[in-house]
Amino acid sequence: MAIEKFLQFGIRQKIYQGPGCISVIPRVLETEGWKRVMLVADPGLYKAGVIKPVEALLKAAPGVEYTLFTNVRPNPEAVTIEDEAIPQAHQFKVDALIAVGGGSTMDTAKGVAIVGETDHGVMDFMGWPPAKPLPHKTYPIIAVPSTAGTGSEVCRNAVICDQKGFKLVPMHDSILPAYAVMDPHLLAGLPFAVAAATAVDAFTHGLESYTNMNANDFTELFSLHSLELIGEAIRPFVANPAVTKWANMMSLGCMYSGFSLGIASIGQDHVITHPMSEEPFHMPHGDACGMVLPAVIEWNGQGCKEKYRKAYNAITKRNIPEGEFEVKMLIDWVIDLCRDLHIAGGKTFEEWGYNDKDVLDLMLKHPIFNNKDTTPNDQCAYPRVTKMKDFAYLINRTNYYSKIIASKN
Repeated sequence: MAIEKFLQFGIRQKIYQGPGCISVIPRVLETEGWKRVMLVADPGLYKAGVIKPVEALLKAAPGVEYTLFTNVRPNPEAVTIEDEAIPQAHQFKVDALIAVGGGSTMDTAKGVAIVGETDHGVMDFMGWPPAKPLPHKTYPIIAVPSTAGTGSEVCRNAVICDQKGFKLVPMHDSILPAYAVMDPHLLAGLPFAVAAATAVDAFTHGLESYTNMNANDFTELFSLHSLELIGEAIRPFVANPAVTKWANMMSLGCMYSGFSLGIASIGQDHVITHPMSEEPFHMPHGDACGMVLPAVIEWNGQGCKEKYRKAYNAITKRNIPEGEFEVKMLIDWVIDLCRDLHIAGGKTFEEWGYNDKDVLDLMLKHPIFNNKDTTPNDQCAYPRVTKMKDFAYLINRTNYYSKIIASKN
């Protein structure tokens, strides 16, 4: 069912954002009395030294001990979380978790957090009502993003793969991080491809949550501002994430789109990109978002042209009046962005090994679909009604647009 139409907004967390703000972590630990923590980190970022500033703070914090978990997978699997991360947390008797990394790191920490000290598995809490208290204590999280992408640091959901490789979404108030610490300095070492893919993911969150039928005055305020920030900063940030001005704007834009996403939810783009980034393809999620987005904008244009006009004006800092705007203007902007950022490595849908039937078949097999003619409308209220036959059309148009994007790469 769709979210109630009355206004709702609330943030049950403390947020620190800005250059150097990771310095607050020892004070947070002291204030909360968290002495034993598990540091969850992406292995690549750990090897690259991105996590060192946070480790240094923990080592210098009086009375604080920590254990390190780095077996974070690009698409976190419940089995890895249950067999490795949770036992490590239990053995160390942690008070809290600190997740430093991108969305996969946050999701791994959230999988540990929702289980807490129980003997349950992560999948036991899929579908648990988000606001219904759990019958046990969960682990609090300090989320420290090292990408400007998922917005997971300000969201109460995670994306975790089941034993068949399907992405499922546990959603609960208890896994909203207690603290989000967004320091743009941690973005400085991002490789071009990672910066590009995660930034496009953040942009897609802003646009889809803005046009979602569950949007309200609160969410639209945040999503539209996220598009303003990301529209200006995305290209220079990806080109040089060490420039604090652009990194800070992207950090803020990601945060605002995360706020909006957490309430209004997403749209058809993410429904299609889940199977595209699952077995056997594993395209990076943000790359898939960029490849699919032109087709989704084209499809939704009949249902939310005016919102697309406002989004386009926010992104481009223009003031195109209602009578002069065409949805194709936004589509062309997204295509140019994907070309500039070399999204999907400049390859087409087919060059990645996809065909329309395989992607649609994966969607049909996904647990979020109850039958062949329904979509997960309880999670995503689309601006235009979209049934399974329409998704087949959208996948076909994605194939078409991917060739246009790749044609000038």
